[in-house]
Amino acid sequence: MTLRKCLNNGLVLAASLWAGQVLAWGQQGTALVGELAQRQLTPEAKAEALRLLGQIKQNDLAVVANWAGNLEKNPQNRVLWENTRNQRMVVYKSDDCTFQLTRDCPDGACTVAAIEQNRTALADPKAPNQARLMAMLFLIHHVSDASSPLNNSFKDDRGGYDYPVQAAGKSYNLRQVWDDFLLGAARLDVKAYADKLQQGLPAADSSNPAQWSQQACRIVRDDNIYPQKAAGKRKLPSKQGMDDDDGGDTDYSAKTLAYNRTGKEYSRGDKLMNEKTTRTGGFDASYMSTFVPVAEQQVQLASVRLAQLLNAALVAGRPGS
Repeated sequence: MTLRKCLNNGLVLAASLWAGQVLAWGQQGTALVGELAQRQLTPEAKAEALRLLGQIKQNDLAVVANWAGNLEKNPQNRVLWENTRNQRMVVYKSDDCTFQLTRDCPDGACTVAAIEQNRTALADPKAPNQARLMAMLFLIHHVSDASSPLNNSFKDDRGGYDYPVQAAGKSYNLRQVWDDFLLGAARLDVKAYADKLQQGLPAADSSNPAQWSQQACRIVRDDNIYPQKAAGKRKLPSKQGMDDDDGGDTDYSAKTLAYNRTGKEYSRGDKLMNEKTTRTGGFDASYMSTFVPVAEQQVQLASVRLAQLLNAALVAGRPGS
C-alpha cells in the first residue's frame, strides 16, 4: 500500500471516529494540541505544513491530529500499527523519573525515541513529501503522549487502565478520568477550548523530549493523581458499569463525543464536577477541580513544544533547503 493510500485510509477512519467515538486525551486532547500548535507556527512553517497537508486535501492539524492514534482501528494500516504500537509510552523502571535510554526505552521503542526519529524525517529535505507528512502526523501524536502523565509512568497498571476507580456509584479506570473526563468537563468543542487555552500559553520549557517525559512522570510521582485508598482488588469496569445514568445506553463513547462536537449531549466530566461523595478509591468534584487545570496545562505545554519542533523541522525540511 502506498503512503498516500495509507494516510487517506486513516483519515477517513478518523473522520468517522470523530463523529462516533469519545474525544479522549488521544482524541480531544490531541486535537487541542494540534489546533494550538498550528496557531503558533511561523508563517514559513505554516506554509510548509499546509503544503504537506495539501497532499491529503486537509488544512487543519486538529482534524488530522488523531490519525496516528487510530491506526489500529483500520485493518489496512495494521502493519504500520504493529510497527509503531510500542512507541506510545515511556514505561519508567524506577520512580526516579530520570529518563535512561537503555533502561526506559528498550530497542528504541518509546515516545522519546519516536519523536526524535520523526523529527529527523520531517527535517530532511531529501525525504519524499508523503514520508514527511506522515512524520508530521506522528509528531502531533507523540508530542501529546510525551506530555500526558499516564503515558510516562513507573506504575504497573498499563498507564492507568488497570487502576479501578469509582464515581457516582459506577466503576471506571483512572485512564478514563484523564483521557475523557477532565477535558470533557469544560463542555467546549476543540476550537472554543483552544481559544480559551491560547490565552495563557506557557513559554517553551525545553526542546528535549526526554525532559518532556520526565516532567510528565513527576506529575504521576508527586501530584497525587492516584485517588487515595483505592482497593486494588476492586472489580474493573464492565460494559454495563459504564452505562449512562439517564438511559442505560452502552454507547458510552458516542454520547460523550456528540456533546463535545455539538453541545447536545452531556459530558461525564461535566456531571462529575458535581459529584460530592468521595468513595473509597473514588473521585469527585474536588478531584476534578484539582486536576482539570493540570490536564489543561499539559495540553498547553504539548502545543508549545510541538510548535517549537515544527517551526524548526518544517522549514529545515523544505525542498531546496
